[in-house]
Amino acid sequence: MSPHCHTSLLVWLRTKHSSLNSHLWKITKSDTLDCPHCLGINEDMIHFLLSCPHYACECHQFLSQLHQRVTHIPFLLSNSKGARLVLNYIDHTGHFKPTFGDVHVSS
Repeated sequence: MSPHCHTSLLVWLRTKHSSLNSHLWKITKSDTLDCPHCLGINEDMIHFLLSCPHYACECHQFLSQLHQRVTHIPFLLSNSKGARLVLNYIDHTGHFKPTFGDVHVSS
């Protein structure tokens, strides 16, 4: 994935226009707000990045690489290290692969 595509994905996430069900439901592209893995829990950015049990291993690795418990999403998406880790997390989950393909960035 090119740096331009990385930027596009980060802007997409910052503006909350994503393929997560919370956004898709708002634009009538999904019948539900729910996470496909967590009955009754909205699939929004915070849930996807920080609390979905389906991605618990990826989340643990992602947060441990930050060397601190940063859970402020705007910071993660705008800080160069945070953004790189978010992109790698997204790559490891495969969640946006149908839209963006492989998202991995080098260290």
